[in-house]
Amino acid sequence: MGAFREALTDADREWISKQKVYFVSTAPLDGGGHVNLSPKGYDGMHILSGTRLLLLDGRGSGCETIAHLRENKRITIMLCAFEGSPRIVRLFGTGSVHEPGSPEFDSLFEQHYAAEWKDPGRFNFVRSIIDVRLHLVGQSCGFGVPFMDFKADRPTLVDYMKGKSADSLMSSRRRNNTLSLDGIPSFLNGTDPTSAAARKFSLGSLADRLLPWIGGAALGAAVALAAAKATLK
Repeated sequence: MGAFREALTDADREWISKQKVYFVSTAPLDGGGHVNLSPKGYDGMHILSGTRLLLLDGRGSGCETIAHLRENKRITIMLCAFEGSPRIVRLFGTGSVHEPGSPEFDSLFEQHYAAEWKDPGRFNFVRSIIDVRLHLVGQSCGFGVPFMDFKADRPTLVDYMKGKSADSLMSSRRRNNTLSLDGIPSFLNGTDPTSAAARKFSLGSLADRLLPWIGGAALGAAVALAAAKATLK
């Protein structure tokens, strides 16, 4: 039987601090839109109180979480025990996005993330801090979750971002992080979809996605033409 409470307890906070991965889910207001679910690691969650926590948001190929939060603020976080006693905890709340350069980001980053992420190379990975206010905490048994051993965080993404220039990071953001799958703007710095720069990169990304299909269609037409000529002979 599940149990619900309005805030995290001290026991919740202690248990959460030991988990190596958590899952973040958001969705657009449109009922036909795509629900997003993302796994997170890197010890990116910091609990500030029973009803407030922070999530470190890293650069990636999409912007679903940020775009959904900009539109409607709804967010659910899930953690489950892969070792020890079984447990699933879901955190229901609303989230705000703080980007580098904003007073909120600078203050929260310095207090909670600077020790690990302030190095200029590693900082390239950091895209924003998501500030979550909780209104409900749910707990269920977790009997169906398997036992698994934690080995290490994958360094690949952070190492990859270390060598990127500011221009390269901005180009990638405009190309990949302007709109969600459902066309919801993320409004990340430099990605306002009404700007000429963002439109340019969005069109370039669309062309990149269409080229394989165009090439395939052309190849198919050429093969069909060759077959037709062979038949006529």
